[in-house]
Amino acid sequence: MSLENPLAYFVLMAVVLGVAALPAFARLDEPAGVAGRVSSIDGLRGFLALGVFVYHMVLMRRYLIDGVWAAPRDHFYAVLGPVGVSVFFMLTGYLFWTRLLHTRGRPGWARLYIGRLFRIGPMYLFVVLAMLAIVFSRSGFVLREPAGVVAGQALQWLALGLIDTQPDVNGEVARHVLAGVTWTLWYEWVFYASLLAWAGVSRWRWHLAAVLVGLVACLAAKRFVQIDALGFGALFAIGMAVGSWRHARPATRLPERAWSAIAGLCLVAACAAPGTGYGTVAALLLGGFFLAICSGATLFGLLRTRAAQRLGTISYSLYLMQGLVLTVVLSIVPVARFALSSPIAWWAVGTASAVLLVLAATAGHLWIERPGIALGRRVVSRGWRLQPSSATAASSDTP
Repeated sequence: MSLENPLAYFVLMAVVLGVAALPAFARLDEPAGVAGRVSSIDGLRGFLALGVFVYHMVLMRRYLIDGVWAAPRDHFYAVLGPVGVSVFFMLTGYLFWTRLLHTRGRPGWARLYIGRLFRIGPMYLFVVLAMLAIVFSRSGFVLREPAGVVAGQALQWLALGLIDTQPDVNGEVARHVLAGVTWTLWYEWVFYASLLAWAGVSRWRWHLAAVLVGLVACLAAKRFVQIDALGFGALFAIGMAVGSWRHARPATRLPERAWSAIAGLCLVAACAAPGTGYGTVAALLLGGFFLAICSGATLFGLLRTRAAQRLGTISYSLYLMQGLVLTVVLSIVPVARFALSSPIAWWAVGTASAVLLVLAATAGHLWIERPGIALGRRVVSRGWRLQPSSATAASSDTP
């Protein structure tokens, strides 16, 4: 079997789903019927995070062999990461724009931003501190650069993604320890800040038209002015457009199986589209896929399975911890030698790493994420004494 045989991905996913379905993970089960939650969206998150993991797992073999950190050569694996990140951005746009629509632009700003801080911050700080420990251990805990320079590098990493840099630290390439995944957080923060400007638009009758204008503007700027960052803005706008559409038309006439078929066709077409996975055609096809998911598609029941729901619950930790797990596993010399001995051995180690990632993410969710979220709620209720917002609780497990 070749390294980039697509069948290997599906075998890995089947193993992970089987593990996540075990009774040992019952603590991840969320109460049924929680207001404002869509089970198909919750079930989708875990698949998105694991797709990014597999992308980096395939990428890392080439990096270990020839030192090139680049997308996998096979198109299927090359688009797994971009597809996962793109739909995560759409999901964020959908959830928070829907929140503004439901509250007519008054979501309770302090509650929203403090909630984001305590939702994103604790796990982010954990993985960055672990990354810094690995970086300094590689250098023998000896400063290779001036102390002030190293401190500045570390502080940039500790800024919760608010600074759009991933600097080397003490002469070591730090971003590879985390598989470079933290770059997406800067775009998330920019989107959260933009909500202040969008709040007034959410009260307009023609909010969908306004969002579509913003979407077209982002795509045009990306195409004609070569501003790639606005391509990511377009992904948030697609999620917002879906939110506006669903807000105006909450009832759907198509049965679930029809929506699942539409979702599947759009997803396959997006993955087959030429380019890196971040192209305009792929984005629009993924928008169709996401609209189908938000309209009730469950991919023929897959997204509602207990395993999928559990993986969705821990998706933020799955996303952030993937680089740490791969780095630690492949730093064990006998394991790395075996993994590099053949494609089958690489996939065996990769599948074991995926299972280890699920275990680590479960611990991270239970012991870091949940306490952080609870602390944020206490800060809001005690420090600001705000009344509970009438908004639907928006929960974006950030990529």
